[in-house]
Amino acid sequence: MEKKDLQKLSVSKLREEALKYKDQIAGTIQAMKKEELVKALMDVLGIKETEEEKPAVEKKKKAKAVRSKETLKKEMMALKKEKDDILKSKDKAKIKILRRKLKTLNRKVRHLAAATRPASAS
Repeated sequence: MEKKDLQKLSVSKLREEALKYKDQIAGTIQAMKKEELVKALMDVLGIKETEEEKPAVEKKKKAKAVRSKETLKKEMMALKKEKDDILKSKDKAKIKILRRKLKTLNRKVRHLAAATRPASAS
């Protein structure tokens, strides 16, 4: 059995396979995740991971641009003006989209306000 074969198996099949070697595997098998089960079975079966199989360097996640409360409010005001124009044209689909955008922006403003507010002493 190779690493590819182990990765193709479902978690339940991996657990069944791991239970055959429960004396040699440290930890509780039922609590292990798929990656942990595959690694434990590879150790028990003597399967070595080659350099080619090792995962590449993980991509760095881009930091989300943090917008200030003021910029969010300006964006909301622009959307409200746009909403008024769309209400006159009676385009229900666009109105629905705009309302959803306004709602998400409003939530973001509230989250920013809550994050900047000092914790009250109880």
